[in-house]
Amino acid sequence: MRRIAVVDDSAAVRQSLALLIGGRGFAVDVFLGSEDLLAAPDLPGYDCFVIDLKLDGPNGSDLLAVLRQKGLEQPAILISGWNVDSLERVAVQSGFSAQVRKPMMDSSIVDEILKVLSAADRLVEQAPEGKTGAGK
Repeated sequence: MRRIAVVDDSAAVRQSLALLIGGRGFAVDVFLGSEDLLAAPDLPGYDCFVIDLKLDGPNGSDLLAVLRQKGLEQPAILISGWNVDSLERVAVQSGFSAQVRKPMMDSSIVDEILKVLSAADRLVEQAPEGKTGAGK
């Protein structure tokens, strides 16, 4: 079962995403913020990170930078409810695989998770032996 980490400072969003993503067969762990995720005992065990842009404390871009510094290259999806015209640019510059605007009342987040996981799987299949780039 693929594992997804969701980081959002809104309890309602965390609960909604856990139900939506979990309902599609993924194992989902939710985290209040950057510190909570970084304290998780098995960070390399996640297949994808779903991270809110505006978090209390370090923002989503800063959190992804820390994950990358730790050698974790799993796909990450930026989510935001803020009316940020440059959300796509922020996501690309920060190294996110995709971005999704809130509210996510449909399955758009699940569709993006499936896309980025599929792309990551293809990269692993094409990588020379011993070099997966998946951070695992």
